[in-house]
Amino acid sequence: MRKPAAFPRRLATLVMAVACAGFLYAGGPSGKEARAADCAAAAKTAEAVKDLAKGEVAAMNISKAPEKLPDFAFNDPDGKPVSLAAFRGKTVLFNVWATWCVPCRAEMPELDKLQGEFGSDKFQVVAVNIDTSRPERPKKFFEETGVKALTLYADPKANVFYELKQSGKALGLPVTILLDPEGCQIGLMNGPAAWHSADARALVTKALEAAAR
Repeated sequence: MRKPAAFPRRLATLVMAVACAGFLYAGGPSGKEARAADCAAAAKTAEAVKDLAKGEVAAMNISKAPEKLPDFAFNDPDGKPVSLAAFRGKTVLFNVWATWCVPCRAEMPELDKLQGEFGSDKFQVVAVNIDTSRPERPKKFFEETGVKALTLYADPKANVFYELKQSGKALGLPVTILLDPEGCQIGLMNGPAAWHSADARALVTKALEAAAR
């Protein structure tokens, strides 16, 4: 007469299994809360720079709850694989562009000047070209426009752009993301900007100051 007790036990086991599945799906004990905790410093930086997203960089959407950007992979100038993880420890202005994108071409000299002024072991402009054919084009463009401070990174399959678009971050080209030294997104901009303007330099300066605290 004790056998019916098996059903409650099976029910309890099922409930436990469902709970565990939800637990794993959410990322274990961490989930979104842990991702936010990983970017606690970025949240402070975002708060510090939010009032500087104005003028020439008014289109920069400052993150209210910073999260880490995926570890996007692309190629260095020698064709060797590299990823965003290689730039940990630096504040990064991550830019995705193409030679057929007129606004991209217009802002590239500005990004080059920004890298020339701020480039260091604390800051880097990482501009990734996504031309899917004729890989000599971006190199020729750099030469023709006198771009010298920027390193020519490339993603000939344009996977970086497609992933950004799929996640809703990229609406088109160019797209630029400001990252803290831990790879957390501080701000996102769709469209071009005068990256060597006083407004842009003030934004970068404040981000560097906040990261150094």
